[in-house]
Amino acid sequence: MDIAPYPLYNRTYNLYRLSPLHHGETPLLNDKSLRTHAKRLKEQLKGDNVRGVQVDFASADDTAKLGPLDECSWDTIGDEDAWIDRHRQSVDPDASQLSSVPGPDRARGIEVSLEYEKQSYNALLLRDPGVTTSPDGFTSLPLLLVKMPGPIREIFLNYLRTAFDAHVAPLRLPSAFITSSLETYLKHLSAHTSTQRIQDVIRQLHVQLAFPTTTTVLKHVEITIAGADVPGFMSRGPAKGFTLALAQYLNTHLALDVSHPKAHISRISCNSFHLGTERLKLLAPEPLADTSFNEDAAPSQDVSASQRAVEEFYAALVREATGTGKFLPENLGGEGERDGTPSSVGSARVGRRKRAISSAGAGNGVAKKVKAKGKENGGRGDGGGLG
Repeated sequence: MDIAPYPLYNRTYNLYRLSPLHHGETPLLNDKSLRTHAKRLKEQLKGDNVRGVQVDFASADDTAKLGPLDECSWDTIGDEDAWIDRHRQSVDPDASQLSSVPGPDRARGIEVSLEYEKQSYNALLLRDPGVTTSPDGFTSLPLLLVKMPGPIREIFLNYLRTAFDAHVAPLRLPSAFITSSLETYLKHLSAHTSTQRIQDVIRQLHVQLAFPTTTTVLKHVEITIAGADVPGFMSRGPAKGFTLALAQYLNTHLALDVSHPKAHISRISCNSFHLGTERLKLLAPEPLADTSFNEDAAPSQDVSASQRAVEEFYAALVREATGTGKFLPENLGGEGERDGTPSSVGSARVGRRKRAISSAGAGNGVAKKVKAKGKENGGRGDGGGLG
């Protein structure tokens, strides 16, 4: 029996920023508090009581097909190692001595799970475990990832606003962050200690060039690059950078100026991730194979290049969500009006990871037990997208 896949992987999430959550003297990251919030959110989602007004939410046409809400849970979530340790107990009786729940200091954040009769949804409230300081009475979980249909998502976001006196705003990633994320993967995969090849991990690269304010006829251009050609671009670019090499190629052969202020890279998709301005799908990285051997690698190396890339990407995404930008109403911040959330200053701390990895077979929709398993499953694909 496989360990359940780590919730960060293989699901398409909407990206949000979240201000520090106010909870007063009662700690948020303990079982009692989390159970209380799970119960209150469930009552609102079921339509039992929303600010004293009876709401028959389940009868809405776009949610009735989900069936009744069977369960709503809030649980602390650690990194992938903690997830493996926690769920190993359910598949390995001899692992009962392992700690099952990460403590507040080790917690990466909170997972909110909604189990409907036919489908499951979730949200992740995340932080950098190495930066856990918050003002008294607050807990900072700046990165919010949500996989829920519109009506359910709005009730959940409103609950966060009212229960914690919090601000929630879409996290709009600038083009520079999207391209730097790709460069992060390529940097680790091309390192002399890497046992993984770029073409095997990336497979096929899809780059979307958008023109949001230039014309109503041409909105974007899709560019596809075979994984085997990516190393060649890297070797030709200034300082061996892929993005600059691609920009030169497009300018020379297609007369497309990526640096023009009215054009920007709005999405990059490959076999490892699909990253757009407001949505993310992160594929589970391949671990270091037991048979891998690289004489240049450190003897104690126990994580693969793609795992290190994921660690660095996650830390950068949390910093981007933390930012220093103000929380503005959604109608005041549109694409083309801002370059994204200003990132806070900080360096990523890449820690060592176990060679084990949770199962990567789950897809976008986390089906309720067995009933809807396979719905929206987004396995590894060369094209893929943020569907």
